[in-house]
Amino acid sequence: MYLTGNNTSSLPPITKTMLMKSYLEKFSSLLIFCFIAIISAQKQPDQFSISLPTKKLDKSYYKTIKLIDRRIDTTSLGTIRKGLLNNPANLFAAASLSDQFQNVLNSLNGEHTENGTLVLYLRQLFFAEVAVHGYCYFQGFLFSKNEDGTYSLLEQVNHVIDHKAKSDVTKELLQKGSEFLVDFITVNASKKPVSRHHYTYQQINDFEGTAKSSISIFSSSELKDGVYNDYQSLKNQQPNKEITNVKFYGNAPKIVRIYETLDGKEKEIKKDNIYAIVYKGELYPYLSIENLFTKAEKRDNDYYFVGKIKSNTNSPSITVAPAYTYASIGVSFMSSPVLPFEMKIDYFNGDFIPIREIENKR
Repeated sequence: MYLTGNNTSSLPPITKTMLMKSYLEKFSSLLIFCFIAIISAQKQPDQFSISLPTKKLDKSYYKTIKLIDRRIDTTSLGTIRKGLLNNPANLFAAASLSDQFQNVLNSLNGEHTENGTLVLYLRQLFFAEVAVHGYCYFQGFLFSKNEDGTYSLLEQVNHVIDHKAKSDVTKELLQKGSEFLVDFITVNASKKPVSRHHYTYQQINDFEGTAKSSISIFSSSELKDGVYNDYQSLKNQQPNKEITNVKFYGNAPKIVRIYETLDGKEKEIKKDNIYAIVYKGELYPYLSIENLFTKAEKRDNDYYFVGKIKSNTNSPSITVAPAYTYASIGVSFMSSPVLPFEMKIDYFNGDFIPIREIENKR
């Protein structure tokens, strides 16, 4: 008996049953294999490496770069998407960031290299993906060591890469992040500081505390009442407008209306374009999603408060941030659910940094 193509009509019932069973077994095995491959790909963490530059610097003043890692989470570089289901996967450094930065500097340095030292105070290096958008957040302070053993600020950077890709967002995002870091080191390796302010190593090792000591909102024992249109005015304690009265949201430490007095009459102040207010010496940042001001508490020389922010349920929780802006470690999402988070004010740029989700007492 000869079989032509896939024609099984002439086969005996038992033979056809055995053949169909064989087909099903092979098909099932293929499905299981594909499923395992997909799950394995999704569970595998990805790694980030800074690509080494191919060109040498004509002149470099620095042979060594040291890292002071002050990121909130020093074990992770964020979350990217992997697999056919586009599930989140943790991103880790392929090698220590300290070694990677040094390797970049080594690759840049040529014959005309001096024996100087750079110190990078790193507050943030974080990647995130949302749909076809990729984000890379970098915040750091670069210092140059002086001959007397003190340090001068060479550069400070607070930068967000917002990259949209049609195909492989992850690959292009990591490449963009790598290129930015290489450029950051390249530009600064060939220049000397112009700042005359010198810091000790102890001061740059706790540079956040050092910086706060010169910012009025953190160093003042009492805050000035008034309306503050932006963080700059708040940090310098220069209110843009006076407040004469407020209306609280019931017994909660939340203010829903603020008033000023003009020509002897009380007039409500519009909340648009206001960053925060200070009322009776207490700080109340403005939350646009709730359209109110919520009370902040000062702890360990930081201002903490609880407010609602929107989160993407398909994204890792660490990438959530205030709904009105790109924050220093997150992206504003316009999808539900609305979640209560404890947040703190970033002393450097005034962004609201999500710290932890507040459990619903219900």
